[in-house]
Amino acid sequence: MIAFWEGLSRSARASLIAGLLGIVLMTAALAWWLLRADYQVLFADLKPQDATAMTAELEKLKIPYRFDESNASILVDKAQVHSTRIKLMGKDLPLHGAVGFELFNNTDFGMTEFAQKINYQRALQGELTRTILSLSEIRDVRVHLALPEQGLFKQASARPKAAITLTLREGQALRAEQVSGIQRLVAAATPGMTAQDVTVVDKQGVALSRSVDDGGEPASSGGGGSRLDLKKDTETQLARKAAAVLDRAFGPGQALATVDVTLNMDQVRITTEDVIPAPSRTADSKGVIVKERESIRDGNLAPLDAVRSSNAAGASTQREVDYQVGRRVEQVVSQAGSVRRIQVVAVVRQPLDALQEDKLRRVLAAAVGANMDRGDTVVVQSLQALLPPAIDQAAADASSAQAAMGPESAGYPARGDAVDGRSMALGAYAKALLAFAFVFVVGVWAFHSLRRRQSAGRTQAASPLTEAERQAALRRVQAWMQTGPSNGPLDADLPRHQP
Repeated sequence: MIAFWEGLSRSARASLIAGLLGIVLMTAALAWWLLRADYQVLFADLKPQDATAMTAELEKLKIPYRFDESNASILVDKAQVHSTRIKLMGKDLPLHGAVGFELFNNTDFGMTEFAQKINYQRALQGELTRTILSLSEIRDVRVHLALPEQGLFKQASARPKAAITLTLREGQALRAEQVSGIQRLVAAATPGMTAQDVTVVDKQGVALSRSVDDGGEPASSGGGGSRLDLKKDTETQLARKAAAVLDRAFGPGQALATVDVTLNMDQVRITTEDVIPAPSRTADSKGVIVKERESIRDGNLAPLDAVRSSNAAGASTQREVDYQVGRRVEQVVSQAGSVRRIQVVAVVRQPLDALQEDKLRRVLAAAVGANMDRGDTVVVQSLQALLPPAIDQAAADASSAQAAMGPESAGYPARGDAVDGRSMALGAYAKALLAFAFVFVVGVWAFHSLRRRQSAGRTQAASPLTEAERQAALRRVQAWMQTGPSNGPLDADLPRHQP
């Protein structure tokens, strides 16, 4: 080896050393790539408290892990993902900041009744939290239960209540049916609670829940929002029915209808109590006979002899009957939200006569369930009767032109006819407005010209006198003052200014 090394030139030696180093580096890189751990996600989208609990348990189990801050996830070796996940889920960790009924796995028999109640409330809140988190739209949830205190000789007077705070995922939203389902879920899991006792809000504090009745439906006697929603839903449904009838009769887009509904939001409760007579031997019985007593008295005979001679004159009979009366109580609850009045307005593009309007009015009344005896109103109007005469004439001309083109184009009036009529009317209004503006500008120009002429005349009238005229006027004033005012007025001798 020494002779071989000494027989090499300097460049050959450098090449040999570089080749050996390259082989060593490639071997080390290959070994690192083959022996390195392939980390995969164990749990993702974790909250800080959940990540803390899981990493602490992984350290106890001596399992290497990595934490990815960008996705808030814990990474472990690919070969240990499933086994580690099963181990952690079997540890009953307090995930999501709450514990479930595993809190009672290690029961302390020396625990007081108050502590037991608190633990039960914590466990119930934790189980509800886990159940609500199963919804894909929800990222985080907090459940608070307010359970009334009960004692051995004291019955709780208040009903339990619940408050739920939801944090939704980015771009997700809950439908009204889902919010109502959460309310019913919590109410069913808590003894003595109804769905209307559950309040659901989002992280901004906006209430997502509406008051619901015992059946789980939105209560119409609740807040103003639920009443308005019930009115809008009813009007939308009836308007959809009326629009379907009009579209089938006149074609799509040839008629429109709107519906206004007045609802009775009063909840009426009627209780009726009746007496139920039972059948008996006599017609005047009022119920079931429970005791009957009859006594006969005669002043001159003993009671036994008086009974035997009851038909004799002078005997008195006394009969007492006791009845047990049956009772029937009937309670009728009238649900709020019944229709008090319906008003329907339909506008049709096609000209209609009185007979056609009456028939269409009956059809719409039957479609939306309008009752004229109740005070409902159905108004049917043609669009031609609502437009000005100029627009009517333009629409009539357009209809005539369309009819002249052929029978296949002489169907219902097109939407463009009314648009052309409106354009002509707007053109007439624009022309009148331009004429008025022209007259106004001419009048303003004439007024300003007159004012300029008057100003020029006053300027010329008030121009100053020349030097010769001032000297002559001064001499006249001096002479008038010397001779006195008897010679006449001063202005008769003064020179007149010639412009």
